[in-house]
Amino acid sequence: MDSVLKKGLFLVTISSLVMGISPEVQAADTDSVLPGAGIEEVLNDYDASDHKVQVKEYLVPTEKGEYSDMAFANVHSFLYIRSEPTKQSKWVGKLYPDYAAKIKGPVGEWTKIKSGDVTGYVYSQYITIGKKAQKKAKEMKKFHYARSRKEEEAILAKQREASTVETNDADGGRAGSGQAVVEYASRFIGNPYVWGGTSLTHGADCSGFVQSVYKHFGIQLPRTSSQMRSAGRAVSYSNARPGDVICYNGHVGIYKGNGQIVNAINRARGIGILSATYANIITVRRLL
Repeated sequence: MDSVLKKGLFLVTISSLVMGISPEVQAADTDSVLPGAGIEEVLNDYDASDHKVQVKEYLVPTEKGEYSDMAFANVHSFLYIRSEPTKQSKWVGKLYPDYAAKIKGPVGEWTKIKSGDVTGYVYSQYITIGKKAQKKAKEMKKFHYARSRKEEEAILAKQREASTVETNDADGGRAGSGQAVVEYASRFIGNPYVWGGTSLTHGADCSGFVQSVYKHFGIQLPRTSSQMRSAGRAVSYSNARPGDVICYNGHVGIYKGNGQIVNAINRARGIGILSATYANIITVRRLL
């Protein structure tokens, strides 16, 4: 190597050591910072999409702007707001799809947020933040904010009260009973899926879940999804109403209404919500 070049490299190296500069290229400051914690196993607190977390989605914007601290719930059903950043802590509110919140702390595995009158922590994988959130905020004309636990319990109490008032519909069924089944089944969203299980709290598979929900209402169902295809009476999917049992090849769920079923999905997602037409429907059974 040329002696002049060697001398130059030697001086650059010595200067870097004296000044404390790493010989590696230093990244420029950006408008974001990295989270302080990694992502552990996806929680079963709610039904949500099988979405792989990318580091860039966990960046906290530091630039000042009208919507720079906005976040939106990115779920299919709802997202718990918890009192502490753990799934064991009590929930204090719920964010429904696209409900808005403001970020009140660093974005790591959990994020502190405030939505309406509710302040707490949400699991960061299920919120949209950063530039995507700012864009969404600008496009939305009206924001919806979290429901507190007190509000949720009041709504559920009214629904239960309404479901006890039974009126006859055109085909002789008991209107309201099916909705009561759906409300009861929905209490267990987020609980685990256990193959062969029938426990609504500790784990059930798809047929065990449906069987146990209906057992609560005094209706005995066979154990397997294939056997359930002959339970009750058949109705068309176009006439399906809340509480009907929808049977698939190797799966079964309870029709929730609005094109959705509540069901024990799999080990990764537990008990949650799916589209009623996610697979070919074999039959719809009415039990009430």
